[in-house]
Amino acid sequence: RRGRFPEAQVTDYGSGVILPGFVDAHVHYAQTGIIASWGKRLIDWLEGYTFPEEIRFYDADYAERIADLYLDTVLAHGTTTVASYCTSHVASVTAFFEAAARRGMRVAAGKTCMDRNVPEDLRDTSQAAYDDSKSLLQAWHGRGRAHYVITPRFAPTSTPDQLQALGALWAEHPYCLMQTHLSEQV
Repeated sequence: RRGRFPEAQVTDYGSGVILPGFVDAHVHYAQTGIIASWGKRLIDWLEGYTFPEEIRFYDADYAERIADLYLDTVLAHGTTTVASYCTSHVASVTAFFEAAARRGMRVAAGKTCMDRNVPEDLRDTSQAAYDDSKSLLQAWHGRGRAHYVITPRFAPTSTPDQLQALGALWAEHPYCLMQTHLSEQV
């Protein structure tokens, strides 16, 4: 090849392996601090670890520290693109997108919407889910390498009214993605 393309710049990495960046298609960056916590069933894990940790993300400074920690950790291990759930707090979404922008990362993320079966400090309403998601979508979708994702957590935590409201938002912005969980247990 050097004979055919003598002007080409060649960098020899010896026995190193060159790979494209990894993509994590489903993550909850807000759960960084509880990785490897154990629960008998999903609901035990949510109630004992996840929800208490996610409540802490009302604090913008805490959300920023964890977003920085999470994104630095995944980058150090070769993951360059992530699709993440944030928490139900606008501050958690803003912190995540700002941290990703500082690193030039491609991310897809959104506010986790929940209007039932969660602690009060995580609960929103159908209208708040719509309004907050729309505002965040307008602020972040397509900004740099960011993509906003409409994010109802899953059926046990979103009423039919909330799902309808988020469906209406999606109909208004069909270029956005939507993420949720399938039923993970009985």
